[in-house]
Amino acid sequence: MLKKIIYLIVSGSLLLSSCSLDREPLNGPSTGNFPASEEEAMAGLYAAYKGLSLLTIKETPFPTRINDCISDIGTYRADAGNQVKSMNSTLTSENSMVEKVYQYVYKVAGRVHLVLDNMDRLRDMIPEDRFNQIKAELLCIRAYYYDMGCQFYGDMPFIDHQLDLEDFAYPRMKREKVTERLLQDLDDELLDYLPVQWNPGTYGTTRIGRVTAYALKARIALNWGLWEEAARCAKKATTLAAGVYELEPLDCTFYATHADGEPSAANLFGFAGQTSKEWLWSAQYNRLINENFSCATYYEAARIHGGCSWLGPSQAMIDTFQCIDGKSIVESELYDWKNPWTNRDPRLDLFCLRPNTRLWGVQYDTDVRVEKVKDYNQSTTSKEVLISNADAVGNKSEYAANGSKGPGGYLWRKYSDRGMMGLVNGTKTEDDINSGIMRLAELLLIEAEANIEWDGGDLSIAEANINRVRARVNMPPVTDKTREGLRKALRYERKVELCNEGYRWFDVRRWKIAPKAVNGPMYAPGYSTVKTPDNYISNVKPTFDEDWVVTYDLSNTWDGKTGNLRVFQTMVFNPAKDYVWPVPYTELVTNPAIGLENQNPGY
Repeated sequence: MLKKIIYLIVSGSLLLSSCSLDREPLNGPSTGNFPASEEEAMAGLYAAYKGLSLLTIKETPFPTRINDCISDIGTYRADAGNQVKSMNSTLTSENSMVEKVYQYVYKVAGRVHLVLDNMDRLRDMIPEDRFNQIKAELLCIRAYYYDMGCQFYGDMPFIDHQLDLEDFAYPRMKREKVTERLLQDLDDELLDYLPVQWNPGTYGTTRIGRVTAYALKARIALNWGLWEEAARCAKKATTLAAGVYELEPLDCTFYATHADGEPSAANLFGFAGQTSKEWLWSAQYNRLINENFSCATYYEAARIHGGCSWLGPSQAMIDTFQCIDGKSIVESELYDWKNPWTNRDPRLDLFCLRPNTRLWGVQYDTDVRVEKVKDYNQSTTSKEVLISNADAVGNKSEYAANGSKGPGGYLWRKYSDRGMMGLVNGTKTEDDINSGIMRLAELLLIEAEANIEWDGGDLSIAEANINRVRARVNMPPVTDKTREGLRKALRYERKVELCNEGYRWFDVRRWKIAPKAVNGPMYAPGYSTVKTPDNYISNVKPTFDEDWVVTYDLSNTWDGKTGNLRVFQTMVFNPAKDYVWPVPYTELVTNPAIGLENQNPGY
């Protein structure tokens, strides 16, 4: 009996709403009669939605805001042991990150089942359309989490109801069967009860409407290579989205230096973005609600603003961004390695924080020769205010982006919002910027990829969708319209457009390119010193393959000198094991239907 109780607590397969299952209060909900009304069903639905905001790693939303930093395009600060283990093939079944993600799959599923198990008793109490809308939303939430769980862990127990102390042992189900069940649950007839979009004035981007439901169904099909179904569902979603959702205009002005201005995509990824017509679905945060916040901005923010510079893009990510002529930096005549930010895809500055720019009105620089930086918030035409450059010199500067203990040279700008100015100081770090789960740009790229990979796909749809995403940031259309050319363009767009949104770990595994993408040295800029003042700007020519995977040869440089990049860490990918994480040890020893002998291979 003790083993059963431990299993229920640790593995999270059952979310109990009451400590006493045999008590049914006469004046409120109980596990025996819940939900007894439409109001109770809605309360349970909202609780399931809230569960989306509770999965965090280092108080940062997971996987949407943090997962890319266990891939080739991003990385963590040097002391982030649990996360780094995911990059060098040393994860264990007792890793806290491995355990937490697994638990939350079932915790959120438990919230869903608390409502679903007794929904049928409401059939004659509420209108059919509202009954089916609630059911569809619950099944979408469950599908989102189970799909994520299968990508991380492979085969998983598929629990479709609330458990009790005598009903807790379930074997792992093949992930193909789980996916089949998820797609069956998201039946078109059921999804069509949903409104195209819930009133954004009332619900913002909280609730799943018909566009989002079909987009989620398309994403799940895409994740497992069901190209035709992915194309069909994506087409339904994009057709329904016309005139309702749209790509948010972005300011693509190039600000060459901090003196010229400040790039920002906060109208999409910041507080203003919470009303953008591009977001189909987001995890919601509100500091006015107890513990309904994250600390993501604190972990991403520069030290000049009190952040801890915990994660950021890799040198390979920075070098990936094309020049404005649509060519790579090694092909384009527009690229100047000594001035590497000029003539680049505007998303480099919109999504990444690089030296000699401005952040929240303050000069940002990683050059140690820049001991003071300009504070434009206090400066006027007659007064210049300089403050200490905490990101290059001074106390704890080693933890800054390009410090010896920093995350690898750069920081993310994508979810940065000036509204957090003054709030990120190490003691007050609550951030209630919503964390996007799905947006129109991703939907367009899902439809593009499905049509590229499906033998019966329409390549003209893929081309149009890719070009639509590129046109938003003034990038030229693709030129190679063959299937191979469009595949290469698609993989560039997913890498660049969706960076820092949590997709890359999944993408490189779906495309079967992980053995080359996340295997080998991860490079960072060299340290700027008095003797080598320009090391923070790479002199190494990258190499790009057909999948936009970046590699480096330190003897192949722009100036013929020795390459100045440094190995920040070494990624290791073992194809025999690293396509998935280990199943948590607690699950193996407490669920007799699994057992230690059924661990994923290699762990």
